[in-house]
Amino acid sequence: MPVWKLEDGLRLGKILKPNGYLGFVKVAFFMADLEEVLEPGAFIFIEWMEKPVPYQIEEIIWDDDKTARIKLADVSSEDDAKLITGREVLISEANIPEEILDQADDSDLIGFKVIDTDKVVLGVVSGLDESGMQSLLEVTCDGKEFLIPVHEDLIKKIDARKRVITVDLPQGLIDL
Repeated sequence: MPVWKLEDGLRLGKILKPNGYLGFVKVAFFMADLEEVLEPGAFIFIEWMEKPVPYQIEEIIWDDDKTARIKLADVSSEDDAKLITGREVLISEANIPEEILDQADDSDLIGFKVIDTDKVVLGVVSGLDESGMQSLLEVTCDGKEFLIPVHEDLIKKIDARKRVITVDLPQGLIDL
């Protein structure tokens, strides 16, 4: 069996905080309708030292379509839960039905890192403005917000696995 690597996985969400004293964690997911994929007995991966570590779901309580409280095997106390807080949750893309992957919408871009073609980090997508004729990505960096038009000439690549958007912006656009 081949070794599973981080780049083989799809980033599903992030562990927000411990929930209670029994080892439950609150998780925010980047896409909806995962109830049939994430159920007791299923495995998720959590990144540790740039390597995926498998955790089996013992119990999952959905709060809404994108947040849940999860009890993982080998996470049995609040202290254990604190150790994995802030970490990203991954799953093998092969485990997610195509219809769920296809329904990802533009709002799922929130939280994506924005880099330029030289791999310089420009910021993180904080919202999507669709109020005008042109959709705009709202990008925040160091407390400063700027807008990037959603256009194929500017957005060169969207990597859903790595949650990165590569852009090629005209000089001065982020200074407007």
